Amino acid sequence: MAVAQLSLDLSQPINHHDRLHASPHGAVLYWEARKSENRWTKVMPGDPVAQVISCFAGSPDTYLTVNQFFHWRNVRQLKSLRACYVDIDGMMDLEAALDALHAAKMPAPSFAVYSGRGLHLYWPLSPTPAKALPVWQRVQDAIVAALAPLGADPKARDCARVLRLVGTVNAKNGAEVRGVVLTDAVWTMHELADEVLGTRDRMSKTAARTAPKMPVHQAEMFDFKAGAARKGKASPRTATGSIYDWWHLVYQDLVAICEHHWFGGVAPGHRDQVLFLMAVSLSWFAHTDILEDEIMRTAQTFTPTLLEKEVRDQMAPIIERARAAHAGETVLWRGLQVDPRYRFKADTLREWMGDLIAPELHDQLRCLAPADVIKARKKERDSKRDRVAEGRYQQNREAYLGDVQQRAVSARLMHAQGVSMKEIAAKLDISAKTVSRYLKEAGEVDKSALLI
Repeated sequence: MAVAQLSLDLSQPINHHDRLHASPHGAVLYWEARKSENRWTKVMPGDPVAQVISCFAGSPDTYLTVNQFFHWRNVRQLKSLRACYVDIDGMMDLEAALDALHAAKMPAPSFAVYSGRGLHLYWPLSPTPAKALPVWQRVQDAIVAALAPLGADPKARDCARVLRLVGTVNAKNGAEVRGVVLTDAVWTMHELADEVLGTRDRMSKTAARTAPKMPVHQAEMFDFKAGAARKGKASPRTATGSIYDWWHLVYQDLVAICEHHWFGGVAPGHRDQVLFLMAVSLSWFAHTDILEDEIMRTAQTFTPTLLEKEVRDQMAPIIERARAAHAGETVLWRGLQVDPRYRFKADTLREWMGDLIAPELHDQLRCLAPADVIKARKKERDSKRDRVAEGRYQQNREAYLGDVQQRAVSARLMHAQGVSMKEIAAKLDISAKTVSRYLKEAGEVDKSALLI
């Protein structure tokens, strides 16, 4: 496939930054691998970006984060997803990569970076909140799998990844890191997921055979209607999320509880329990390649008094189960083959956390607030929904009640004229039982009428 380049405006660090982070929502981190100290530079919204990163031009082995964070590059502090990416080692043939994507029926990247010894491909996203991480990860895995035959790095799939910065130098061979723009496309997460996941099952046989084994997901992440339609399948019912998304919300709730009760770490007596639940949550949405590191960072933040060896020993079963799930393994539970990762009901989690779920936290918590609070919250949301606009109903409640009242009046009039209940039901297109109810409410029915 011929490579059509819009421009060669990816020659300076600021060009690369603007392609990914033109709309700042969080911190973008730069890493200078060759420096002995002060290796990290954090660029926050409002900072003079061009001035801050101009010093990176021509510097050796300098990298930037693909996504944005609150303060530091880990899953817990992820703030805004900005791109999906692929890191292809030892291969710089962009045409071959585009051909492989075309064969797998996947969209082409918007820009590519020649890293000096490989190729980085980017699919930029409009600013996407961290809660979409489970979907992002699934899309990321699918793209990496499609390009695995060309050497796509199976470990470069996490949201906290740093990649080489355009306009710098690869110190291993002295090559300049440069980029090319293929298209100005910027995807929404839903659009990209629809394009990638809606066609994954049509991946070429060669790619499917040689791709690293990906996790077997037994639950759909979101309602990809267009993708389902292209595959000739009925659109799945609209969902608000999935088990992966739910555990992501559980993790955020646990963080909120910890930050409310403790400064400097969880108090003794709660450490093991809280860290265990946070690690279980991470195992459902953090990529297995970085899971252990994420658990250790979480422990350092919330249970700093636990020794590193204690944390590794206690969390080993969680990591082992996550890796088994990633390899597509299942376990037998109540006669069914299920995902091997730990799972708990919301009621169980609330019971474990007990009094730590303070009343003043209820409004913040999405999953761990008391069940009656969540139920009341849902009831309030439902009361504000316009189901006619959603296409669920053909008329609003007021119009519906008006029609009911009109049918009841018509039923009573026809009954007074001697029309049988069966005939009334047929003419009004309702059941005889409903006709009976209308007449009973008006006191106009007797036992003999019920037999007609």
